[in-house]
Amino acid sequence: MALFVEAVMNAVMSRRMSLSVFLRLLLVWVSCLALLGQAWAIVDINSADEKLLRTVKGIGPVKAKAILTYRAKNGAFRSVADLRKVKGFGAKTVARIGPEISISGKPVGVAPASGTKPTSLSGARH
Repeated sequence: MALFVEAVMNAVMSRRMSLSVFLRLLLVWVSCLALLGQAWAIVDINSADEKLLRTVKGIGPVKAKAILTYRAKNGAFRSVADLRKVKGFGAKTVARIGPEISISGKPVGVAPASGTKPTSLSGARH
């Protein structure tokens, strides 16, 4: 990546590339990095603590505590539908945060294979 940036900088300095083209390339590069960060931002709601739950956009301290309380009382979430039983989580909220959460290490909406043990992503984030 550093070689790419160096090559672009050399092209700009030698006037083979205009500054506006350089700025556009830089914007594309930064956007790609931002998207990569979002792609890795999956939180396992069955093992996450309050701090990790709060990293999900749309889950603040109150909702994070509600998830932990529900989980302590009822056990692990078996499906995304279980999240709707938590106070403050309706269909719209669950649909919005779905891409950022997982249940037992599996992306939301993907059922684990029969006979497999759940896995945890709690240490794999950030």
